Amino acid sequence: MAKAGTMLGRIEGWANRQPDAPALHDRRADGSWAVTTYAGWWKESRRIAKGLMTLGVQPGDCVAIVGANRTDWILSQHGINAAQAIPAPLYTTLLPDQMAYIIDNAQAKVAICDDRDQLDKMLKVKTEGLAPLEHVVTMDDLGADEPGVMTLDALKAKGDAVDDAELDARLDAVKMEDVALLIYTSGTTGLPKGAMFTHEGIETIGKATAQVFPFLVSRETTSISYLPLCHAAEQGITNFAGLMTGGKVYFCRDISQIKDHLVDVHPTLFLAVPRVWEKFEAALRGKMAEAQGAKGALAKWALATELEWFKREAANGGHARSSLRRTIANRLVVSKIKQALGLDRLKLALSGAAPISTSTLEFFASIGIAIHEGYGMTETTAFASVQPYGRVRFGTIGTCLPGTSAKIADDGEIMLKGKNMVKGYYRLPEKTDELYDEEGWMHTGDLGAIDADGYIKITGRKKDLIITAGGKNVAPAEMEGHLQAIEGVGQAVVVGDRQPYLCALIVLDPDALPALEVASGVSGLTSVAKAAKDPKVKGFLEAAVERECNAKVARYQTIKKIDVLEDVFSVDGGELTPTLKVKRNVVNEKYADRIAALYGEAGAAARL
Repeated sequence: MAKAGTMLGRIEGWANRQPDAPALHDRRADGSWAVTTYAGWWKESRRIAKGLMTLGVQPGDCVAIVGANRTDWILSQHGINAAQAIPAPLYTTLLPDQMAYIIDNAQAKVAICDDRDQLDKMLKVKTEGLAPLEHVVTMDDLGADEPGVMTLDALKAKGDAVDDAELDARLDAVKMEDVALLIYTSGTTGLPKGAMFTHEGIETIGKATAQVFPFLVSRETTSISYLPLCHAAEQGITNFAGLMTGGKVYFCRDISQIKDHLVDVHPTLFLAVPRVWEKFEAALRGKMAEAQGAKGALAKWALATELEWFKREAANGGHARSSLRRTIANRLVVSKIKQALGLDRLKLALSGAAPISTSTLEFFASIGIAIHEGYGMTETTAFASVQPYGRVRFGTIGTCLPGTSAKIADDGEIMLKGKNMVKGYYRLPEKTDELYDEEGWMHTGDLGAIDADGYIKITGRKKDLIITAGGKNVAPAEMEGHLQAIEGVGQAVVVGDRQPYLCALIVLDPDALPALEVASGVSGLTSVAKAAKDPKVKGFLEAAVERECNAKVARYQTIKKIDVLEDVFSVDGGELTPTLKVKRNVVNEKYADRIAALYGEAGAAARL
């Protein structure tokens, strides 16, 4: 029997209470869904665990997993746990040498992967001796005949010969303080580190989520798993919180297909990183910009009416009486927009992994979707704070989850403490020592403040601080948020370290080009490259920077010059992490010449 309070205990509990309830869903080629019940989940994870035992996996060993989000990924994760071992997930975008570093750090002798591309990378690691890898298990039958490679079905068949009592003995030996999962930091700077998630930390997050959002504890709770499962935020939704609900998870293997999945599934719980919310917003704004005459006026009135009600509700602690105007607005416009998005059944919308702009939050509030911004890091076992339900305050990251405490250090850094803080970094004791102070408070690296009601506001990153030639310390996040609110802008990176003034690299959003045409009065913007080179577009953006950014900040924070890039940032291009956060150091290196051109002789003089 699995230990109560662990993820395995939750799965077994649901398997006993609602064995035939649908749990995990994979989309078939014909668009239908293959369903795994809770009983099937528990049974197949046990089979995988016993199979791993035949390969010599011992308690405390790490097993690597890499692949797109799917049922077999989750079954494998919990099968590894059931064998009293530790899952060590990898991003699918990693190169063989990068995979080898993590597999070597984890000392994983077994890896589970999904497709031929990932298998080839694993085989390179194995055959070239880059890490101690001995066995590779493929989720699909890839026709591989290389030594040490087998299918997941073959692994299960091997496990069927193992006595259940042997597995049960391992399940009984699990302790809450044991490491349940390694999540490797995505590495915006430096080498990735394996954060050790404990069973206790995961249980803390699950219980806290159920306490803050009790309506999620329902068989009807439905979510889509599409962000990488090797990221803490997706683990938080699919596993940590998801296993508290007894609900349904639908897998989306390719983030580019998320819109189709939303319309098909109509989730009640949906987490997106800011870039995903911004892409939705840009597409909707583009369509709205095309609406003319009475239709356009009706849409503007309806959205303004809904936003007004939302702000009144938030100001009154989550209570506000609806009105006839709002009912009409909802019936004629708002409900139709949500239905078209597939978000008409949504009970909880979340944003995490990076800051989201107030303008984006207000836009979604105007279509009846209150995005609850959450805050956390890999090292907090996903979330540490979230906007309370019905009491959202834009510009903050909400209040601490139950069981988590926060304080502001003398230098303005946000410090956290709680059972959900990670045990440390795997096999990196010196890095673990740097993570906590002598009283057990964790350094977040974020700068911020806490108001009288406990709402936390982030003002920037300690490591991202720009120190100008005049000695001013500038956190770029505030200005970047203002810049990204400008019509047509997808991303912005503020630069100016050791320079006499601040500048910004502007990246246009291809989905927002129709809206940019309307706002700028420039037609024929068929591509980002074309728009970036158009002097009238640049003139519009420069005026918008003055209005939307410079008018709202102190003089030393103002943006003096901009450069509009012809390309978009991407994971493949190296500018974005797999969760779509900007790698500031990569951008600074890649566009060093263009940044230097913004300063010219003034920049050269400042660096002397």
